[in-house]
Amino acid sequence: MEKDKRPLNQYLKELRKSCGYSQEFVASHLNITRQTYSHYETGRISPPVNSLYNLTRLYGVPAEEFLELAVTYNISMDFATQPPVSDSAVSEDLSGFLDYINAPENIRKFKPLDRKERMILYYYQQLDARDQQDILSFMKVKCQNRSHDRKR
Repeated sequence: MEKDKRPLNQYLKELRKSCGYSQEFVASHLNITRQTYSHYETGRISPPVNSLYNLTRLYGVPAEEFLELAVTYNISMDFATQPPVSDSAVSEDLSGFLDYINAPENIRKFKPLDRKERMILYYYQQLDARDQQDILSFMKVKCQNRSHDRKR
């Protein structure tokens, strides 16, 4: 199987085994439990960006290899497994957004922003800290890719 066609979890397992490392060793290098690392290899959870970075250092693999597998694989799977959003769910979602940005304590904060910026900020603030970090990391990768594409 080609390297860029396999899922991230399989690639992680193959790298670990090819280096002769135990899951316990890799987990200790990442400062996580063996069980959490095992979930990375089974695909139950995706490693956060800082773990991917530490894995690149451990295995001497370019960061792009992990990021391409993590971003491409997870995005396509996320969209494939989500049911379509109904019109009523969209209107409920927008009513929460409108209530939030029109609240007296938020009007000033959102006034200089356009609609997309308001929505991004609203949904970002609804996430927990780990999801917020994942979003920021994804945006950084996208910007770096665009910058790299422009230089070609």
